Amino acid sequence: MLHPDIRREMLEDEVAVAEERLGGRIAALSSTADDVSCRFVSPNGRTYHLRFDARWYDAEPLRLSVVDEQGKALPASEWPPGLCHSQHPVLGVPFACVRGTYEYHAHPSHLPDRWDRYRSRIRLADLLDHLLRKCGR
Repeated sequence: MLHPDIRREMLEDEVAVAEERLGGRIAALSSTADDVSCRFVSPNGRTYHLRFDARWYDAEPLRLSVVDEQGKALPASEWPPGLCHSQHPVLGVPFACVRGTYEYHAHPSHLPDRWDRYRSRIRLADLLDHLLRKCGR
């Protein structure tokens, strides 16, 4: 596991690249040593908050949740249209079936598709781009 200061610096760099690449598709993007938060407005005008748990970054992929303004995880029915695949069969949480998220790589049908194959190629900007496209952004 990375030292929190190093992880924080790495995430700050990832956020800077993602902000530049995604531009107006996101309303806000920020990070701490433990997470990354992304706020965006969907085509239906609703504001959503994506939270990526980064405590194990980048030895493990980022863990995705959709949260309310207070940071409480939302049920699948409150996720942006097109993002939630279903309830994760092992973790018991709603999940987006997107390579590069912890939930994807922890799914029984994706266990052979190991994170280590992608960790140097799927960066935060790539992951956010994919997730936003699934949401119509």
